[in-house]
Amino acid sequence: MQAALHPYIDVHAHIGQTVSRSRPIGQDLARYMARMATSSVHAAIISPTAGGPQSRGVLDTKAQNLEIAEACKAFPDRFPVGLGIVEVRHQRAGVDELERSIREDGLLGFMCHPILSGHALEEELNPFLEVVHAHGGLCLLHLSGTSAKIAAYAKRYPDIAFIIGHASMSREVEQDIVEHCGSADNIWLDLAQKPDPEEDLWTLHELVSRVSLSRVMFGSDAPYYDYRRVQHLIENSSLSESEVVQVASGNATILIRKFKPHWELPMAAVEAPTGHPDNDIWITNGRRLT
Repeated sequence: MQAALHPYIDVHAHIGQTVSRSRPIGQDLARYMARMATSSVHAAIISPTAGGPQSRGVLDTKAQNLEIAEACKAFPDRFPVGLGIVEVRHQRAGVDELERSIREDGLLGFMCHPILSGHALEEELNPFLEVVHAHGGLCLLHLSGTSAKIAAYAKRYPDIAFIIGHASMSREVEQDIVEHCGSADNIWLDLAQKPDPEEDLWTLHELVSRVSLSRVMFGSDAPYYDYRRVQHLIENSSLSESEVVQVASGNATILIRKFKPHWELPMAAVEAPTGHPDNDIWITNGRRLT
């Protein structure tokens, strides 16, 4: 599959290992950078994988957060924003770790996943959101039921920028998001996944015609899928050239500059680390994009 024509910013990428699957799956930083190098992804907002090791409880969460922080410090141009992960089952200890990761490590908020991170987008997330709100940060939330839950968070915490992951997963998801979140200016959408092959073909034009184009961004959900297929859909959509650029990188650049005002998207491609052949780095176990 050919690399995309435009430079991309990936707002939904994970580093680490998901062990709570029938076959563990994950990627380290070098493997992801090898993928970036062959797919026109020039920068990314990164976070840990959900469902990672938890044998040591919150100490494992801290280790995952530190891995993200170290990547951002090593490559600040490629990874200008890093998010931690929260497990609501850790309760106060988890809240304290989130505060520590923001104050000491420079992370800007958190990513969490329903079931894998032990939440249902209800009251249990409020203590964590209060920490991010105090710092004016960013949260990437996966849907759990209706997006009305995220809309309620966005209203309660106006100083948080929210990304809804997988806004393009199905027409039902799209319709729900449009209904509940279409007018919320602190909610952004990522396109990490296309519909199942048996569903009607997803068209980007339908989504951006119903919400503000300025809040739709590319996301990969790496390491779970071959995200080049979504890039292909974006590049071959009915959007204009300038609109494709907005989705590929322009909107994400504006979001990142809310937190890093002087950041510039690198125009040069990522230099691929050695030892990652192309036929290896694109092996995934996500059925939607295989």
